[in-house]
Amino acid sequence: MELLHMALTAVHLLAAIAWLGGMIFHIVVLDPVFRKNEVTFQSAFLLALMEQRFRKLVGTSIALLVGSGIAKAYFLLGSPSALWTTAAGRYVLLKVGLTGAMLFIFAICPKTKSCSSIPGVCDLASEALLGGREGTIRERSKVVLPKVALVLGIAAMVTAIYLRG
Repeated sequence: MELLHMALTAVHLLAAIAWLGGMIFHIVVLDPVFRKNEVTFQSAFLLALMEQRFRKLVGTSIALLVGSGIAKAYFLLGSPSALWTTAAGRYVLLKVGLTGAMLFIFAICPKTKSCSSIPGVCDLASEALLGGREGTIRERSKVVLPKVALVLGIAAMVTAIYLRG
């Protein structure tokens, strides 16, 4: 049973690291580089492909987080009623709420202009890109939602520390 618990914890942590690590890379590395430089059609297209792959990684991470999280909560709490009656249960509910807010942001980001701070990546359906015209994409969208999601993810990790403590 201890081996199963360790395996679930490893899967849960690796999935969270993949999701949050990718977000940190996008926000801290890619965003500053592409905000300071012009983005060509080719680089916007490649970055959009990278975003697409990242979204697949996040989808897999979400599935692993949900599955391992439910199993870990069951082993920790023993029953669904413990969610409301114990401190550990309330921490689990807080983590679920924070992660749910991240999932909501992840779901709506592609539908807004704030999904990527990299110009042109979110708007591959624009006329310039569909028409195959060369040149630069000058759109500089104000990006807040990914940063909010990152803060929520860090808060969920801090909650997990209190849950373990």
